Amino acid sequence: MNDVIFLADLFKEDFTGGAELHDDVVIQYLDNNNRLYCKKRTSELTEEFIYENLDKKWIIGNFSNLNINNIMLLINNCEYILYEHDYKFIDIRNPIHFPNFIVPEHKIVNVNFYKCAKKVICLSKMHRNIFEKNINLDNIENFNCSMWSDEDLDLFISLQGRDKNDKFAIIKSNNPNKKTLDSINYCEKRSLKYDLINSPVYHKFIDTLSCYKGLVFMTGHPEPTPRVAIEAKMLNCKFISQKHLIGVAHEDYFHLTGEEMIEKVRSMRDHSLKRIVEWL
Repeated sequence: MNDVIFLADLFKEDFTGGAELHDDVVIQYLDNNNRLYCKKRTSELTEEFIYENLDKKWIIGNFSNLNINNIMLLINNCEYILYEHDYKFIDIRNPIHFPNFIVPEHKIVNVNFYKCAKKVICLSKMHRNIFEKNINLDNIENFNCSMWSDEDLDLFISLQGRDKNDKFAIIKSNNPNKKTLDSINYCEKRSLKYDLINSPVYHKFIDTLSCYKGLVFMTGHPEPTPRVAIEAKMLNCKFISQKHLIGVAHEDYFHLTGEEMIEKVRSMRDHSLKRIVEWL
């Protein structure tokens, strides 16, 4: 059939961020089931390409680089699903500075883009709740977690039982929403031993994290999932963060660890992928 275009700012080969890793699982599933027509970066999208593919179905991930003219063409001519990874209904993509995460009306953007989507997919109940408090949508759905490939999950299984040191890991990042300095201060105020860890190679990062007894992860926005919280739990690491800002911390499975968490994640992924195909 090959009838689905996956549109996003970046893909896994461009950047190994959480959104890109998540999207890649969906893309590979569509490809394996003969549904994927192509991947397209938002910066490369043209009017001509849209008009040439009016018969296609679209899944749209991060779309910060999508110009307004192309947004209007998609709204008026195409059937699409918006796969939301943060909060692009607000001009700064972060509602943390507003009481109860309710954004002033003058700062809300992209409303028609959301309302005209066949579905708007959020990544947790908390994520969905923030959307619903700000935009009145009748097409919103939520999955309860991020997604990992079987290859990724096999790695987590292989790392079960690994000996751990007596330190906490902190992700070394320049992203202002990943509060590395706040995590360092948390550890130092409590005399906790810690190391800064990072790697552009995803599996190497997971292998390194598996050696630590825990992860300290302070964040500067309400995290829809975040992936690293589940990754820490799958590796039997203690996870320390601000619970009210961690979407998956409010899910009923978050107490799971190790292989139980791995199999729960696999089950949720399979169910979510089937839902996407049903919507298509």
